[in-house]
Amino acid sequence: MDFKKMTPIIVRNFHYDINEEPKVKSEVNVSIRQVVQNDDQGNEMPESKEGRYFEIGVPFEVAPAPGMFTVSGLITQVVQLMGYFGEGKDLSSADYQLLSRPLVEEIETLTYEITQITLDQPVNLNFKSNFDELLKNDDQSKDED
Repeated sequence: MDFKKMTPIIVRNFHYDINEEPKVKSEVNVSIRQVVQNDDQGNEMPESKEGRYFEIGVPFEVAPAPGMFTVSGLITQVVQLMGYFGEGKDLSSADYQLLSRPLVEEIETLTYEITQITLDQPVNLNFKSNFDELLKNDDQSKDED
């Protein structure tokens, strides 16, 4: 799927906490919603003939093992899906991965940088394996259809 980035990646919020007691959590979700383009006066513009606009959002709460800290927040980006006029819910897992991967990489980068400062040792998060599992499950469900 081809897409055009309409906004930079936006860190809506990012929160870092040291945990009082160790806890491990890995909750990273992907949401998508259609958005409309407005002109300079705030009036809704007609739908583009090139494809629909969507806001990709990645809300997250992660406390990697051994559970010393938690990072949470929301990262978004608006994209235009070229030649696509369907609903966001109709996209495949592979498309979700393609659209959300840059946002997930931003979570990984922010976590690495903040832990380098706060813990004097950077922590690498790697969500790639989770995406690979998602793709495998999507392929299996297509085979069952």
